[in-house]
Amino acid sequence: MRRMTALSLLTVSLMLTGCVSSGNQALKTETQESVKAKLIKGKTTKEDVQANFGAPYSRATQDDGNEVWSYVMHNSQMNATSFIPVVGLFTGGSDNQSKTLQITFKNNTVDKWSFSSGDNAVKTGIIR
Repeated sequence: MRRMTALSLLTVSLMLTGCVSSGNQALKTETQESVKAKLIKGKTTKEDVQANFGAPYSRATQDDGNEVWSYVMHNSQMNATSFIPVVGLFTGGSDNQSKTLQITFKNNTVDKWSFSSGDNAVKTGIIR
């Protein structure tokens, strides 16, 4: 009985550590096209941006007085094989997704913006 409880606890622990998310998850479903539709130069205000994307990860002020807001999102999902004893040593890894949005405001409206996204697989096992 103790062995079964310990195994169950280990399984649950591994499942909980298999996914890591950080940053602004509002970016998770965004694409270049969806961001372009939401950010219109000279029209979209800071309030509109905050309503669409939430609070920025960071805010900076440039030497010309323009304000820059940055949004960052990163998700990492461990591969199922990483949790299999011995097999994980050979074929473990994770799938990662990241997105970044940077918006420059001039007089409270969007002046320019940039959006980037990336997906990559990280192999941690002996067999890559």
